[in-house]
Amino acid sequence: MALAGLYVNKVLSESELPVKLAAVSRCFRAEVSRMKEERGIYRVHQFTKVEMFCLTGSETGSDSDDMLETIVSTQEDLFLSLGIHYQLLDMPANELGSPAYRKFDIEAWMPGRKMYGEISSASNCTDYQSRRLNIRYRSENGLLKHVHTINGTACAVPRMLVALIETHQRKDGSFVIPDVLRKYFDGRSMIEPVSAVKLKILRRAH
Repeated sequence: MALAGLYVNKVLSESELPVKLAAVSRCFRAEVSRMKEERGIYRVHQFTKVEMFCLTGSETGSDSDDMLETIVSTQEDLFLSLGIHYQLLDMPANELGSPAYRKFDIEAWMPGRKMYGEISSASNCTDYQSRRLNIRYRSENGLLKHVHTINGTACAVPRMLVALIETHQRKDGSFVIPDVLRKYFDGRSMIEPVSAVKLKILRRAH
């Protein structure tokens, strides 16, 4: 998580917590899938996403758990506003990466694939990252403690496009723009299919 690097070796006061950040990031993966279900832009080498990242204390014992719930609620509000059909998964221990203490995945129904596909996740890493990055806070009683880190994906662009287009595309190829996005399309409610543009030959030479 690149945003965590902003706080390397820093000591925050308890009153500064929680810290809530969001950023656009460029993501890269070495591998792509050869599975038929993951062809196209579903799984690509390079993509853009909007990531949420938070730092909390550990005073109540549930600070980071509460923040994880807040992030998941934000994700659900976003996908609901876009009319995306989704399911929320509480991931089992064998599906967690090394940093995660708890993780939720959100999968959207993708009609073209005839199956659900992951579009977002959120993880509570407690103090796994902060111990390595030496991110601490001073509690009200003067004790130095490591913060907890929580992260979640707000929007992974390629998969969001897949979910949006396959959910809102009609049989004639037109696309119904979700209400919350129409202000970015000059109030338009629909994108009509475009006929194939014929190639115009300017000249030929022998």
